[in-house]
Amino acid sequence: MVILLDYEITIQNIVMTGSFSEPIDLNDANTKLEGSKRNWKRFPGLSFKLKNPSAAFLIFRNGKFVCTGTKSTTKSQTAITAFLELLKAKGLVSNNCTYNCSVKNLVASVTLAVASISLEQFTNQFESALYEPDKFPAAIYKMDQSKATFLVFLTGKLICSGIENEETLKNTVQNFYTQLIEKSVTEKTPNH
Repeated sequence: MVILLDYEITIQNIVMTGSFSEPIDLNDANTKLEGSKRNWKRFPGLSFKLKNPSAAFLIFRNGKFVCTGTKSTTKSQTAITAFLELLKAKGLVSNNCTYNCSVKNLVASVTLAVASISLEQFTNQFESALYEPDKFPAAIYKMDQSKATFLVFLTGKLICSGIENEETLKNTVQNFYTQLIEKSVTEKTPNH
């Protein structure tokens, strides 16, 4: 969690993608990994929830994987290492198997200090914003200059996704926050 003067950023989920250096027999993995799930007709991979450390994996025959459900890159790395050790222990890969991975997406919540957002004014000021209150309670805004997408709630809560590292996340949120202030779409909440 990063605490700043005007808002607070909390990473809620990190999505990492990567690959093991060896392919994995998914039929064998489904038998040996207790709790794994598969539906070959709908999805070509196998899902597995690691309990300690807690993380969810999608694994594919070619050794590629997706790891999600952690709140830091360190915890993701720890989970991937633990999962690889489990694969080795179950005989699904050799003891020489390694992996490489990178962050694909950070999902963070942002709480604005003592402010709410006028969503009508927001959608007027941010032309590409999409707001359909009868379908979803937040406005959706994709920033032009980055891959970031924000969900903007009336309460002053934001969800940011599409960022690949924490430094870019901080800079993107600061940039967006500055735009919110400059375009006067924030309002002081009562009692503040």
